Amino acid sequence: MGYNVEQVKCAIKSAADVLEEKKQELNRLDAAIGDGDHGRSISRAFGGMAEELETMDSEDVGELLKEIGKQIVFSSGAAAGPLFGTGVMEAGKEVSGKEEIDLDDLARMFAAAERGIKKRGGGEVGEKTMLDTLDPARKALEEAVAEGLSLERAAKNTIKAAREGRDSTEEMVSERGRSSRLGERTKGHIDPGAASSFLIIESMFNSCTEE
Repeated sequence: MGYNVEQVKCAIKSAADVLEEKKQELNRLDAAIGDGDHGRSISRAFGGMAEELETMDSEDVGELLKEIGKQIVFSSGAAAGPLFGTGVMEAGKEVSGKEEIDLDDLARMFAAAERGIKKRGGGEVGEKTMLDTLDPARKALEEAVAEGLSLERAAKNTIKAAREGRDSTEEMVSERGRSSRLGERTKGHIDPGAASSFLIIESMFNSCTEE
């Protein structure tokens, strides 16, 4: 069992819908340690891209993701857009030419996305960023591959790991972006990028595994 282009499109649309729904919640998280516009900017980035999905007719999952990533990069003036978009593009490169992706592909895609985001943003795990959600999710997927788990079981484990990663940022001190200027004052707040990353991962996996 794997995910084809239509399922990937469905997953992307699901993420866009959830980001729009949770926009104000993400803005509130960002207001505590940033500019207060993360929800608006990331929702706009994914929402604008989701509208273009209907015009994309390639059966190549990798090509679809690369095009989606480009649109996300250029759809938002905020830093999050280029970071998320880069992650999606790098994930697409990993499965270029494939019409269906499986669990092993997903693990490699998450690893590629993480590398791309680190390279573009210069960040590392533990600095209170989206990487603190993405890294444990990637590890959960790799463990699922090693253990031969089903996609459904892997999805549940990945969502759980991503949630724990997001929550871990609450006790971290920000070391990246504008929030880093606040130092210890960022402690006690969940990072908005980690929060939006979790929403994306959760909604996409739930969309793909729904009966």
